[in-house]
Amino acid sequence: MRALVRREPDQTVATWSPFREMERFRQEMDELFSRFFDIRPTRSVEAFEFSPALDVYETPEEFVVFVTAPGVSESDLHVELSNGVLTVSGERKALIEGENVTPHYISRMGGYGKFTVSYTVPTNIDENKVSAVYRNGILEVHLPKAESAKPKTVKVKFEK
Repeated sequence: MRALVRREPDQTVATWSPFREMERFRQEMDELFSRFFDIRPTRSVEAFEFSPALDVYETPEEFVVFVTAPGVSESDLHVELSNGVLTVSGERKALIEGENVTPHYISRMGGYGKFTVSYTVPTNIDENKVSAVYRNGILEVHLPKAESAKPKTVKVKFEK
C-alpha cells in the first residue's frame, strides 16, 4: 500500500499525516482569533520551535533563495547544495533564558531551536559559482544556472 504524501511549502515531499494537518489548522485558527479578538492562546514549550520562511525567485540566469532567520548567528547557520537540493540548517537560541523565565506566548515567527529547510532546484546549477550572504537576519543564496539550463534564443530565417 502506498502512503499518501503532500508537498510542503518548502518544496519537500512529506508523508501525509492527519495529525500534522490538524495541528497546522489549529495554529492558523489561533492566529486568526488573535488578529480579530486579540486572544493569546496558551501553547506548550514544545510548540515554540523556530521555522524560518523560505522564498525562491527565478531569473533567466539564476535562482535566488531568501531564508528569513532573524536572531540566528552566522556561526549557527549552515548552507549545503547537494544533488540539486539546497539545505539550510542552523539553530536559533532562546532570546531570554534562565531558571525563572516562563514563556507564555511566542508568535509563529518567534521560537527557538534547531531547524532545517530544503528546496529542490528544478534545473542544473553551476555549483562552482554558488554564493551566499547573511545580513540583517536574511540569508541570500545565489544559485547560477548551468549554461545548459539557460534559455536559448534562436533567430528564425524566413524564406522568400
